[in-house]
Amino acid sequence: MKTFRTKKNYLIRIIAAIFTVAAVFSALICFALHFYNSSISYTSPGFAPANDILNNPYCGWYDMFGYTISDASADTFDKRTQDYIQKSGSTRLVLLEINLKNFNNTELSDNALAQIDRIFTMWGESPHAVILRFLYDWDGKAMQTEPDSIETVKLHMRQTSDIVNNHKNSIYIMQGIFVGSFAEMHSSHYMDTNSMTELALLLDSLIDDDIYLSVRTPQHLRTIFKTADISKLKSDGHRIRMGLFNDGMLGSYIDVGTYGPENYHFSDEEYDKKGNRSQEIAFQDELCLLVPNGGEVVLDNKYNDIDNAAKDLASMHVSYLNNAHDLAVINKWKKQTYTDPDGDSVYNGMSAYDYVTTRLGYRYCLLSSSFEHKNNAFGGSLQITLKNEGFAPSYKDFDVELFIIKDDNSAAPTDSYSAAADNTDIVYSENLTEKYPASTWTPGNEINLDISVPLLQIKKAGNITKVNNYSIYLVVRDKISGEIIKFANDASYNDYGYYIGSLKI
Repeated sequence: MKTFRTKKNYLIRIIAAIFTVAAVFSALICFALHFYNSSISYTSPGFAPANDILNNPYCGWYDMFGYTISDASADTFDKRTQDYIQKSGSTRLVLLEINLKNFNNTELSDNALAQIDRIFTMWGESPHAVILRFLYDWDGKAMQTEPDSIETVKLHMRQTSDIVNNHKNSIYIMQGIFVGSFAEMHSSHYMDTNSMTELALLLDSLIDDDIYLSVRTPQHLRTIFKTADISKLKSDGHRIRMGLFNDGMLGSYIDVGTYGPENYHFSDEEYDKKGNRSQEIAFQDELCLLVPNGGEVVLDNKYNDIDNAAKDLASMHVSYLNNAHDLAVINKWKKQTYTDPDGDSVYNGMSAYDYVTTRLGYRYCLLSSSFEHKNNAFGGSLQITLKNEGFAPSYKDFDVELFIIKDDNSAAPTDSYSAAADNTDIVYSENLTEKYPASTWTPGNEINLDISVPLLQIKKAGNITKVNNYSIYLVVRDKISGEIIKFANDASYNDYGYYIGSLKI
C-alpha cells in the first residue's frame, strides 16, 4: 500500500512539474512574442530605374559567322573560331551558319561531323548563346547548291541532330529547315507545302526540346501545324517551341514579303494565307510571348523610323537583331533620338539605337518592396514588385531565389558588384522558381512576388534576447551558367543578388 502511495505521489510530482514547465514556457513565449511583435520593422531602400545597357544572356544584338564544312581534320576551324570569339566581344548571341554544300549529294563524313562538333564545343566555352543555321547556300543560289533529293536533306538532319543535342546548353535557337537561299525558306526545291512541312516536322522530332526552332514567317508556322489557333499549338502534347526569324523586319509595309497586302480572317480554312501587316503583328503579339522572335532590320524607310519601329518591335516581342545588317537602318538609329510618349521615362532622349538595345528581350526593373506583419503572428509577408520593361519575356526559366542574411556580415554593397560572405551567413532562403517562373514575366506588366517569411525561425537563428538586423536579397540566375541576371535599376548587387530591404526583429 505504501509503495502504491509513493508511486502515486511521484506521478503527481511529475505532472505538477510538467505543468510548471509548460506555464514557464508559455510565459516565455508570451514575453518573446510581445518583445518580438513590438520590435519588428522593415526598411526598403527605394528603387530608382536606370537606362543602362545590361548585356544579359539570350537577348540583344548578335554577331554572325560562317563555316563551310569539309572533309579536313576536326581542328580545321580552331584558329578561325578563336578569332571569331575574340571579335564578337561583349555580344551575348552569335548566329553560326554551317554550310553543307560540299556534301549536297552525299552523307556527311566523319571528319565533317567532327568539325561541326568541334565548332560547337569551342563556342560552348564562350559567353555566347548560339543561334544555329544549317544551309547549302549563302550566295542566293540555293537552287544550284541544294541536294538533288529531299532524302539527303533528311539524312543531314539526322546526322547532325545528335551533335546539336549534345550541345543543347549552348545552342539556344535553330533557324530554318536547312533549305532555301541563305536558308531563309525561299527559292528552294523543297518549299512546297508538303516538303516544307515534312522537313520542319522531322527537325522538330529530332532536336531536343530545350532548343527552340524557328521559321521565316508566321505563314510558314501556321502551314506546318495546319492551324492559325495559337491555343492549339500549346496543347499538342508538348510545349510550343517554334518561333520566328524575320530577316526582312521593318523593311516595308509587308516586311519584304513576310506579310501580304490583303486582309484575311485567319481560320482553320485560311491558316496558310499571309495576313496584312496589322494582322500578322497581332498574331506575333500573342505567339511571341511563348517563343523567340528576331532577325534583321532592313532598308531605310518610314517603318524603321524609331517612332514606328519602337511600337512594332514591342508588339512583335523582338529579342534579338543582327548588329551588322542593315547598317543603313542601324546608323539611322544612332542618329535619331527616342522620345517617350509620356515624356518622363528614363529612356527619353536616348539615341534610338541605345533605346532599342536596352529593350531587346527581357528587362527586369525593381519597383518596390514592403513587409506586412500581423500582431501575435510568427510570420510575415514580403511583397516585391518588378516590371519587365523589355520587348519580350525570357524564354528561359531562370532560377529565382530570396536570401535573408545576418546584417553584421552583409551590409548592402556600394559598388556595382561585390562578393558576398559565405553561406553560413544565410539565416533563411527560399527558391521561388516554380512559384514565379521568369518565363511568365511578360513585357509591360508588373510582377508581384508575395513571399511568406518565417520570423520566429529567423529570430531563433540570431540572438533571441535582443533585436537583430537582417538584409534581404533577391537574385535571378541563369540555370545553365549561374550568371546573375542584371536589373534595370540604379542599384548594386552581390553574390546573393540585389538588396531588397532590411528587416529588424
